[in-house]
Amino acid sequence: MSILRRLLAAVALLACLTAPCRAQESIAAIRVVSPAWDTFTNADGTGLYFDLLRAVFQDLYGIEVEHQFVPSLRATHLVRENEADMMVCKARVDPPLSMARIPMYENAYAVFYDSGNVGPWQGRESMTGRSVVWRIGYYDQRYIPEGMQTKEVKTGTSALGMVILGRADFYLDDPVLIRESIARTDLTFDRERFRIEPVGFRSYHPVLLPTARGRTIMDLYDQGMLRLYDAGALGAIYAKWGHPVPDFSKYR
Repeated sequence: MSILRRLLAAVALLACLTAPCRAQESIAAIRVVSPAWDTFTNADGTGLYFDLLRAVFQDLYGIEVEHQFVPSLRATHLVRENEADMMVCKARVDPPLSMARIPMYENAYAVFYDSGNVGPWQGRESMTGRSVVWRIGYYDQRYIPEGMQTKEVKTGTSALGMVILGRADFYLDDPVLIRESIARTDLTFDRERFRIEPVGFRSYHPVLLPTARGRTIMDLYDQGMLRLYDAGALGAIYAKWGHPVPDFSKYR
């Protein structure tokens, strides 16, 4: 048994000794939905979010995690309609949906742009009065300077292509997902000419419907993540996928 697995087992035992663990009696499995994102929810069932969900629900509470890959908007719809328990992961939601208090991921969000078009980078000021494109449902006006022209497209590669072909000035996304789009595009472009620069910071949280079942699952997740963090069990999971551990201390 690996050191991490032994640590998780010890945390699970402590959780059941110090809490009623009533959810094990009423919740046997949870249904989670999400797109396939490299290093987060890989198509083969591996990834940061999968490892975190298994560590919390399976290892701590004995609750099975069932997952379905769907586009982001569809995932949110399934949770809203109570056809799925959880969507991972979003930075903001609208009622009636709620987000868990503890994030799964924190990072800067960034823009991909043509330096020959935009010129020397001056931060967010370089975006003023220009056009930006993002994936449907991923961002909104709150994340960009006022007065920008906006467009939503279905995929990151479509957004990337619009910038490469000169149809938009900026593609806004998580830098991990921008690099994923670059790896997947069929377009040929001068990579020395294009840049990725951070423009903001946000955290990403599981999304649930605040029914009695949804609130129970949310509480189990929030409490489980903090238990694992306090036990030192999360560092290895984040390191495995090359992502920083969020500052969980500020969510207490």
